[in-house]
Amino acid sequence: MSETFLTNCPHCKSVFKLRKEHLEMAGGHVRCGSCQSLFLATDSLVSMEKETQKATMAESVDDASDNMMTQALADIAEAPELNTEEIAQPKVKSSFVKTALYSIATLILVVCLFWYFYLWPNRIKLAQDPQWRPLLTSSCAVFGCQVPSLQRVDLFQVSGIEVAPKVQGQQEVSLLLKNTADFAQPFPKVRVVLSDIKGGQFTTPDFTPAEYLPEVNHNTLIQPNQTVQIGFSFLSDDKIYSGYQVQIVE
Repeated sequence: MSETFLTNCPHCKSVFKLRKEHLEMAGGHVRCGSCQSLFLATDSLVSMEKETQKATMAESVDDASDNMMTQALADIAEAPELNTEEIAQPKVKSSFVKTALYSIATLILVVCLFWYFYLWPNRIKLAQDPQWRPLLTSSCAVFGCQVPSLQRVDLFQVSGIEVAPKVQGQQEVSLLLKNTADFAQPFPKVRVVLSDIKGGQFTTPDFTPAEYLPEVNHNTLIQPNQTVQIGFSFLSDDKIYSGYQVQIVE
């Protein structure tokens, strides 16, 4: 005759009688016939003699165990797999969270290094590039910096040019500068090229807004369709020049 054992459910405290072959199935996992809880029977074994002396059960232990085992035997084979899944799932979630956090931290570090060593040092040049300007604008929104103003020197129009020679090679320049763009932009640099009938040329240095607009803040922008009169002077050589050209440069 097979050896029998008594076990009690740790959840509802119901007591059942099990045979040795029941314990050997599914590694000793059983399902309670009363509360349907899954538990390890070998962890809750009790002495049959002690349990018989403790209380008189409403039905015989054999009847109770038969009712329980009818439903439990169909589920016993799956018990180890369910138990393994319940244990492994938290480990998988924990590993996924750590990997995600490391990935996010690495991405933030790469973005910060890229901004610090490339975007910011080259911001003036990149701000004029239609492909880079949106990225520079987005990064400045995060880091709290200011994007340099967009400048298109080809959208400046020059008119009313006058170059008047003065004594000892001094040349006086006056002209009208108009911003034809649909956006405000910084004042450009200006240079003058003098030429003679023999093809000789004299090129002035580039004059900055601070030099030809000394009374205006050189960071001031020229507004769309705004026309501003500017003037400056420079010293040329003693040659006689019959032609001149004004160039707008960045």
